[in-house]
Order: sequence, then structure tokens, then C-alpha cells
Amino acid sequence: MTRAIKAVLWDMDGTLADSEALHLDTLVAVLKQHGLEADDDLHASIFGKTGREVHRYCSTRFGIDFDYGQWSMTRARHYVSAAANMQPRPGALSVYHAVRAAGIRQAIVSNSSRMLLEAGLRALDLQDPQLVSISANDVRAGKPDPEPYERAAWLLRVTPDEAVVVEDSPTGARAAIAAGMRVLAWPEHASAAASFPDSSEVVFSEHELAAALGVQLDS
Repeated sequence: MTRAIKAVLWDMDGTLADSEALHLDTLVAVLKQHGLEADDDLHASIFGKTGREVHRYCSTRFGIDFDYGQWSMTRARHYVSAAANMQPRPGALSVYHAVRAAGIRQAIVSNSSRMLLEAGLRALDLQDPQLVSISANDVRAGKPDPEPYERAAWLLRVTPDEAVVVEDSPTGARAAIAAGMRVLAWPEHASAAASFPDSSEVVFSEHELAAALGVQLDS
């Protein structure tokens, strides 16, 4: 028997926020400082990874031992300076506010650093003293490890089977499944649906997402 939904755990980048291009721009900027150009497939290679994982990947790919402190600071400054212009993913905030109106608890669970996550929350006007949010700074291991979602559920005082996760990346979906949670996969492009784990429930619009969560969107 399926338990009632007591909490919805949202991924941030690409799910609530249309921010993947901004993350890529920060990477392009730091690579340019080293006289390097990003390849066309770079975004697909880093999609869903933590900042440290992207750093390790680029160090290996380009054969340069980038200083992580300088690398991350350059990316963060670029991101924060541009974040004010960030837009929500179309339809995402309508579902977020419908979940809130239904009295269901929510949390935001991101692989980004606290600094970047807070910049995104400000841009989307989601700052709330009561909001539970998990960043890369709050856990020992990021997605696809289950720890970020497990921590969010613990803070919300819900069990895994009482929580539903909304994700746009297979990496995040694997983390939620490993945490024992139901996953609603909402890929940016329908062609990406096949890359999600089989147990994910794929939705293709905010209307399908709202229906899966059992909430009503304002007409």
C-alpha cells in the first residue's frame, strides 16, 4: 500500500531553476582563464556532478592540475554575479507553490555549494526561514550517494516511503532511489527519459508532475 505523500524533495538546478546554462558558463569562464575551450559535449559529461567531481573530471580531461580553491572561487563569483537574472524552469514554481498550499512539507536538495544554492533561492524568491535545504557543504557525499536525500528526510522528520523526489538528472534519481524514495523524473528533453533508472516515474510537463503529486494547479 502506497503511503501518503508527506514531503516533496526538489532538486534545484534544472528542476526548479533554469540554471544549467549558467553552471556551464562558469566552467567555460574558468577554462578560458587557462587558455582552454570547452568541447561541445562538455555539458553532458558534467551533468549532475558535484563541483569537486567536475574539477577532477576537467583536471583529467585537460591534463592540468587546476588549483581547486581558485577554481571554485572563480566559478562561484561568476555564478553569483549572474544569478540575479536566473529564471525558474517553466511551470516548476507553480507546482512548488501548489504543494505548499496543500500543506505538504518541502525541501530543496542540491549538489551545488551553499553559496550557489542561496544565490538561486534569492533569484527565485524561495528564501524562507523554515525551508529545509541541503547543499554540497552539508553532506560528506553528494548525489548519486543517497546521503543528501536521507538528510533532508531526517530534517523533515519523514520516512523514505513518505517522501517523493523530483529530479531532472539520472544522477539525482539514482541518489533518491538509493535512499528508498519514490522518484518523479522530469527531464528537460523527452529524449533523455530513457537514461533514468527503470523505477523512476517520468513526467513531461508541470501538469503531469502536479497530477503525480496529487496537487491542483491554479487555472
